[in-house]
Amino acid sequence: MNVEDKSANDFVGPIVSRGELSDAVQEAVAIDNPGREKRTEETSSYVRIEVRGECVITFATMTEVLGRKFTLGELERSMPGFAGFIRTDDDRVRFVSSKRNR
Repeated sequence: MNVEDKSANDFVGPIVSRGELSDAVQEAVAIDNPGREKRTEETSSYVRIEVRGECVITFATMTEVLGRKFTLGELERSMPGFAGFIRTDDDRVRFVSSKRNR
């Protein structure tokens, strides 16, 4: 594996079914992860949203973007997969790469 392949594995984040929530997650990721490299892959059924190293989504940002209360369960129901390791707190969900999972 070359250096470029290793850095590609450092992208983490959710895969979210297309719709209102995937749009909100994309916006929240942009807000909650300033200065981090991001990439998005859209298909007809889902959106893969990734950030290099760590992807943070705060519940406050999601609530603001959606204009209504947001819960982790809502994300879990709309998230068929993700890249990285997932860590949840009372106010946020974090996806971290294996390099930052220590």
